[in-house]
Amino acid sequence: MAKTARKNRARNARRKARALNASMRGEGEAPRGRNQMVLGMILHCKGSRFTDRKKQASKKACRGKTKE
Repeated sequence: MAKTARKNRARNARRKARALNASMRGEGEAPRGRNQMVLGMILHCKGSRFTDRKKQASKKACRGKTKE
């Protein structure tokens, strides 16, 4: 897929902002609400934080510390 030109990205952003402002005034389409089930799953999982096991193992690995 081709990258959108800068001019068109700006135009699309303005168009989206106008549509959002109109929907807040009560004109046109209402903005979509959040899916409550998905929102609950996201919040239940602590914001989708996953631990990187390889990174954790590397941090806890012995680095050849010498005993005094």
